[in-house]
Amino acid sequence: MKYLIVCLFFPLFLSAQEKGVTSEKRLFHIERSKNRNLVCYDANLVEGKLDTKKPLDVYWVNQEDNPGHVNGLSGIEKRFAYGYKTVSQGEDSSRITLTAYPGRVLTVQRIEDRYVCTIEIDGQTAILEKLYVKAKPGNSLSVEYVELTGVDIASGETLFERVNNKEK
Repeated sequence: MKYLIVCLFFPLFLSAQEKGVTSEKRLFHIERSKNRNLVCYDANLVEGKLDTKKPLDVYWVNQEDNPGHVNGLSGIEKRFAYGYKTVSQGEDSSRITLTAYPGRVLTVQRIEDRYVCTIEIDGQTAILEKLYVKAKPGNSLSVEYVELTGVDIASGETLFERVNNKEK
């Protein structure tokens, strides 16, 4: 009977994953002006606890050509765009920087019953929800600005900050 239930419902579970349903381990994602595909950052958990050496699982979720299809990052994408570096480790937390945005430190940590990624947004400590990257017109490899969106830890209010690229 258990086998029958697994056989009947497992395809539905896979279908939900393929459609890009948000993972309970999802910390934040990056949206881009180039297309609707997402770069997703999930907590990398081992037996329910954060792997502090490699705290993130990073991957693409296709929203256009093959909606819901998931791909890992290429080596070039990890090194130059969407990867991260672990700066320091705690017992159940890690401080990281994003490869393409090393100016701000993010902290992956447990708050209450879930893992979150905190960052400073507009001078306040917030739980990061997403980054939006606006490419410069005519050059999708150059960034015009980045928008950070999150939730203020103290007040619960939504915070937003636009960071313009200083390169002209």
